[in-house]
Amino acid sequence: MDWMVMPQVGSCQLVPLLSSGLTGPIEINKPVGSGPLARNQADDVRVIQQALNQVTLKRVAGGPVPPLAVDGICGPKTKAAISRFQQVQLKIFDGVIEPNKKTIIKLNEIIDPVSDADLRIRLQLALPLVRLAIGAALRDLQAVISNGPATTGPAAVASDRLNRHFRLNTLSALDQSTTRIDLFGTFTRFNTVISNPEVFNINVNDEFDLNKSDPQIALTTLQGFFEEGVVDPKTKRRRDRIHLGLGFFAPRVSAEFGSFIILHELAHFIGRANGQDIDDFGKGWFDDFFVRGLPAAERLSNADSYAGFAHECRVNSSAKPPFVTTAPGNARR
Repeated sequence: MDWMVMPQVGSCQLVPLLSSGLTGPIEINKPVGSGPLARNQADDVRVIQQALNQVTLKRVAGGPVPPLAVDGICGPKTKAAISRFQQVQLKIFDGVIEPNKKTIIKLNEIIDPVSDADLRIRLQLALPLVRLAIGAALRDLQAVISNGPATTGPAAVASDRLNRHFRLNTLSALDQSTTRIDLFGTFTRFNTVISNPEVFNINVNDEFDLNKSDPQIALTTLQGFFEEGVVDPKTKRRRDRIHLGLGFFAPRVSAEFGSFIILHELAHFIGRANGQDIDDFGKGWFDDFFVRGLPAAERLSNADSYAGFAHECRVNSSAKPPFVTTAPGNARR
């Protein structure tokens, strides 16, 4: 199956929740509770202690009475509270809360359920940055296509960026010229879907779905945009949608981070102007471990390369954003 999933690790890794309050979906890095799987990292334990106390405050069955001390120590009372919550709410008895599994999903459903209104708010914050990034990428490409290779000026800046993210300088002169035109066509497709959706008789918000029980950040299908109305028989998800899970609504996903996520998913969702898929050959910034060794052919079919190039064009800096980390790709080579 060609669902492309952006998990909570990889190019868009979420950092631990350190705040004293719970705003947005809760998340942990390692399992908390009893048994051999549990790592009981202090920050993760605090998150779970806070979450279980919120269950009690909301007068939902299964919360600890009296409330737990939020001390980051997974002692007998915290372990008992985890087991009680699972028994009451889920009828399971393993005593451990794992990232992205049933117990933490249930906690999120009770404490701070994500709504369609939350989806609209997040899109309102991120989509303007997506539009600016795509527009900046198109301007850079137009500068180098119009003026050809240059040593100074906008065309030179654009060439440097294309070399960083796509390694165009490793191609022949003819292939470089052809590829720049293909990239311009690809970003034009992105721009039409996001900035001029009326061309397709759609509203841009209709291209996104909320998955309330999915802990991942986002997922979509390769070139799913062109599968209008098709429902995947196994997952029951619309293939012509970018699906945003609980991870997209976590407190650490800023508008900047959200725009990068959407750019990455757009690359999968729409594909290249030449009709080829855009997959995940390596995740991260252009000089990260799992990206820097990719040849031009793979970077031109790599979602983070498109997101990274557009982001650099918008912010006018090649510095790696703090929310981007590197991970192996999962492309079908």
